[in-house]
Amino acid sequence: MPHRRLLLFLADVEGNLTALRQTLKRVCEAVDLPTPEVKWVETPPDGLADAGWHAAEVALPPAPGRKARKSEQPFLEEQLDAMAQAISQDFRERTLGIFVDREHSYARTCVSGPGRPSKAVEGEVLDVMRQAARWLDVETGLLARMLGGGNTARNLLAAAVDFGGDAAVPSKPPEPDEDDRFVEAKLAQARAYMEQYRSARK
Repeated sequence: MPHRRLLLFLADVEGNLTALRQTLKRVCEAVDLPTPEVKWVETPPDGLADAGWHAAEVALPPAPGRKARKSEQPFLEEQLDAMAQAISQDFRERTLGIFVDREHSYARTCVSGPGRPSKAVEGEVLDVMRQAARWLDVETGLLARMLGGGNTARNLLAAAVDFGGDAAVPSKPPEPDEDDRFVEAKLAQARAYMEQYRSARK
Protein backbone atom coordinates (compact mmCIF):
# COMPACT_ATOMS: atom_id res chain seq x y z
CA MET A 1 0.00 0.00 0.00
CA PRO A 2 1.44 3.41 -0.94
CA HIS A 3 2.64 5.77 1.78
CA ARG A 4 0.84 8.74 0.22
CA ARG A 5 -2.90 8.54 -0.31
CA LEU A 6 -5.68 10.99 -1.08
CA LEU A 7 -9.31 10.06 -0.48
CA LEU A 8 -12.45 12.05 -1.20
CA PHE A 9 -15.68 11.39 0.70
CA LEU A 10 -18.91 12.52 -0.95
CA ALA A 11 -22.27 12.58 0.81
CA ASP A 12 -25.31 10.99 -0.79
CA VAL A 13 -24.14 10.93 -4.40
CA GLU A 14 -25.36 8.60 -7.12
CA GLY A 15 -21.89 7.33 -7.95
CA ASN A 16 -21.36 9.57 -10.98
CA LEU A 17 -17.64 9.06 -11.51
CA THR A 18 -17.67 10.92 -14.84
CA ALA A 19 -18.95 14.08 -13.18
CA LEU A 20 -16.37 13.71 -10.42
CA ARG A 21 -13.58 13.42 -12.99
CA GLN A 22 -14.81 16.57 -14.74
CA THR A 23 -14.67 18.51 -11.48
CA LEU A 24 -11.15 17.30 -10.71
CA LYS A 25 -10.07 18.12 -14.27
CA ARG A 26 -11.24 21.72 -13.84
CA VAL A 27 -9.38 22.09 -10.54
CA CYS A 28 -6.16 20.65 -11.96
CA GLU A 29 -6.26 22.64 -15.18
CA ALA A 30 -6.48 25.84 -13.13
CA VAL A 31 -3.01 25.11 -11.70
CA ASP A 32 -1.59 23.43 -14.81
CA LEU A 33 -1.59 19.89 -13.40
CA PRO A 34 -2.60 16.75 -15.33
CA THR A 35 -5.96 15.29 -14.38
CA PRO A 36 -5.42 12.38 -11.99
CA GLU A 37 -7.08 8.99 -12.17
CA VAL A 38 -9.93 8.58 -9.70
CA LYS A 39 -11.96 5.52 -8.76
CA TRP A 40 -14.46 4.49 -6.13
CA VAL A 41 -12.94 2.65 -3.18
CA GLU A 42 -13.68 -1.04 -3.61
CA THR A 43 -15.40 -2.75 -0.70
CA PRO A 44 -15.48 0.27 1.62
CA PRO A 45 -15.58 -0.71 5.30
CA ASP A 46 -18.83 -1.21 7.14
CA GLY A 47 -20.12 1.99 8.66
CA LEU A 48 -19.15 4.33 5.83
CA ALA A 49 -22.30 3.84 3.76
CA ASP A 50 -24.39 3.82 6.95
CA ALA A 51 -23.10 7.33 7.63
CA GLY A 52 -24.11 8.38 4.11
CA TRP A 53 -20.68 8.59 2.47
CA HIS A 54 -19.15 7.32 -0.75
CA ALA A 55 -15.34 7.19 -0.95
CA ALA A 56 -13.18 7.78 -3.99
CA GLU A 57 -9.40 7.53 -4.23
CA VAL A 58 -7.33 9.96 -6.29
CA ALA A 59 -4.18 8.41 -7.76
CA LEU A 60 -1.14 10.42 -6.69
CA PRO A 61 1.98 10.48 -8.87
CA PRO A 62 5.18 9.30 -7.17
CA ALA A 63 6.73 12.06 -5.10
CA PRO A 64 9.92 13.11 -6.90
CA GLY A 65 12.89 14.58 -5.09
CA ARG A 66 12.48 18.24 -4.27
CA LYS A 67 15.47 19.17 -6.43
CA ALA A 68 13.92 17.39 -9.40
CA ARG A 69 10.98 19.78 -9.47
CA LYS A 70 10.60 23.46 -10.17
CA SER A 71 9.93 25.24 -6.93
CA GLU A 72 6.79 26.90 -8.30
CA GLN A 73 5.26 23.65 -9.58
CA PRO A 74 2.40 22.60 -7.28
CA PHE A 75 1.83 19.15 -5.85
CA LEU A 76 -1.48 17.47 -6.55
CA GLU A 77 -2.14 16.97 -2.83
CA GLU A 78 -1.78 20.72 -2.31
CA GLN A 79 -5.06 21.09 -4.23
CA LEU A 80 -6.99 19.09 -1.60
CA ASP A 81 -8.95 22.09 -0.33
CA ALA A 82 -9.79 23.26 -3.85
CA MET A 83 -10.94 19.75 -4.77
CA ALA A 84 -13.25 19.48 -1.75
CA GLN A 85 -14.73 22.93 -2.36
CA ALA A 86 -15.27 22.36 -6.09
CA ILE A 87 -16.87 18.94 -5.58
CA SER A 88 -19.15 20.33 -2.86
CA GLN A 89 -20.20 23.14 -5.18
CA ASP A 90 -20.77 20.91 -8.22
CA PHE A 91 -22.57 18.09 -6.39
CA ARG A 92 -24.36 20.37 -3.92
CA GLU A 93 -23.40 17.99 -1.12
CA ARG A 94 -20.95 17.88 1.76
CA THR A 95 -17.48 16.74 0.73
CA LEU A 96 -14.42 15.80 2.74
CA GLY A 97 -10.92 15.24 1.42
CA ILE A 98 -8.02 13.72 3.33
CA PHE A 99 -4.38 13.39 2.32
CA VAL A 100 -2.06 11.15 4.32
CA ASP A 101 1.69 10.81 4.02
CA ARG A 102 2.45 7.97 6.44
CA GLU A 103 6.18 8.04 5.76
CA HIS A 104 6.40 11.57 7.19
CA SER A 105 3.47 11.21 9.63
CA TYR A 106 1.74 14.15 7.99
CA ALA A 107 -1.91 14.53 7.02
CA ARG A 108 -4.40 17.20 6.00
CA THR A 109 -8.17 17.10 5.82
CA CYS A 110 -10.70 19.59 4.50
CA VAL A 111 -14.49 19.50 4.75
CA SER A 112 -16.73 21.67 2.60
CA GLY A 113 -20.47 22.10 2.25
CA PRO A 114 -22.49 24.04 -0.31
CA GLY A 115 -22.88 27.63 0.75
CA ARG A 116 -20.75 27.15 3.85
CA PRO A 117 -17.11 28.06 4.53
CA SER A 118 -14.74 25.12 4.38
CA LYS A 119 -12.71 23.94 7.35
CA ALA A 120 -9.26 22.37 7.21
CA VAL A 121 -6.87 20.75 9.67
CA GLU A 122 -3.31 19.54 9.13
CA GLY A 123 -0.74 17.90 11.35
CA GLU A 124 0.09 14.44 12.60
CA VAL A 125 -1.75 11.56 10.97
CA LEU A 126 -3.47 10.43 14.16
CA ASP A 127 -4.80 13.88 15.06
CA VAL A 128 -6.01 14.59 11.52
CA MET A 129 -7.72 11.20 11.24
CA ARG A 130 -9.55 11.85 14.49
CA GLN A 131 -10.84 15.18 13.22
CA ALA A 132 -11.83 13.76 9.84
CA ALA A 133 -13.69 10.92 11.57
CA ARG A 134 -15.64 13.44 13.67
CA TRP A 135 -16.62 15.36 10.52
CA LEU A 136 -17.64 12.11 8.80
CA ASP A 137 -19.39 10.80 11.93
CA VAL A 138 -17.55 7.48 11.71
CA GLU A 139 -15.10 5.60 13.93
CA THR A 140 -11.50 6.74 13.62
CA GLY A 141 -10.42 3.11 13.29
CA LEU A 142 -12.44 2.91 10.08
CA LEU A 143 -10.28 5.64 8.54
CA ALA A 144 -7.15 3.96 9.85
CA ARG A 145 -8.08 0.76 8.04
CA MET A 146 -8.85 2.64 4.83
CA LEU A 147 -5.75 4.83 4.80
CA GLY A 148 -3.16 2.74 6.58
CA GLY A 149 -4.33 -0.81 6.50
CA GLY A 150 -2.87 -3.79 8.33
CA ASN A 151 0.07 -3.01 10.56
CA THR A 152 -0.30 0.76 10.29
CA ALA A 153 -3.85 0.66 11.61
CA ARG A 154 -2.80 -1.61 14.47
CA ASN A 155 0.20 0.59 15.28
CA LEU A 156 -1.99 3.68 15.37
CA LEU A 157 -4.45 1.88 17.61
CA ALA A 158 -1.62 0.86 19.90
CA ALA A 159 -0.35 4.44 19.99
CA ALA A 160 -3.68 5.78 21.24
CA VAL A 161 -5.95 3.62 23.37
CA ASP A 162 -8.92 5.93 22.82
CA PHE A 163 -8.50 5.79 19.02
CA GLY A 164 -11.94 6.01 17.50
CA GLY A 165 -13.76 5.65 20.80
CA ASP A 166 -15.21 7.85 23.45
CA ALA A 167 -14.08 5.96 26.52
CA ALA A 168 -14.00 7.94 29.74
CA VAL A 169 -10.64 9.40 30.64
CA PRO A 170 -9.35 8.14 33.99
CA SER A 171 -9.06 10.80 36.66
CA LYS A 172 -5.40 9.99 37.24
CA PRO A 173 -3.35 8.53 34.39
CA PRO A 174 -1.20 5.51 35.25
CA GLU A 175 2.56 5.86 35.47
CA PRO A 176 4.15 5.36 32.03
CA ASP A 177 5.73 1.96 31.53
CA GLU A 178 8.31 0.88 28.96
CA ASP A 179 5.69 0.57 26.21
CA ASP A 180 4.35 4.06 26.95
CA ARG A 181 7.83 5.55 26.78
CA PHE A 182 8.45 3.75 23.47
CA VAL A 183 5.21 5.14 22.00
CA GLU A 184 6.02 8.65 23.24
CA ALA A 185 9.44 8.45 21.63
CA LYS A 186 7.89 7.34 18.34
CA LEU A 187 5.34 10.16 18.48
CA ALA A 188 8.10 12.69 19.15
CA GLN A 189 10.01 11.30 16.18
CA ALA A 190 6.86 11.56 14.05
CA ARG A 191 6.43 15.20 15.08
CA ALA A 192 10.00 15.90 14.00
CA TYR A 193 9.37 14.22 10.64
CA MET A 194 6.22 16.27 10.20
CA GLU A 195 8.11 19.51 10.79
CA GLN A 196 10.75 18.44 8.25
CA TYR A 197 8.00 17.61 5.75
CA ARG A 198 6.24 20.94 6.24
CA SER A 199 9.51 22.85 5.95
CA ALA A 200 10.35 21.06 2.72
CA ARG A 201 6.97 21.99 1.25
CA LYS A 202 7.58 25.73 1.74
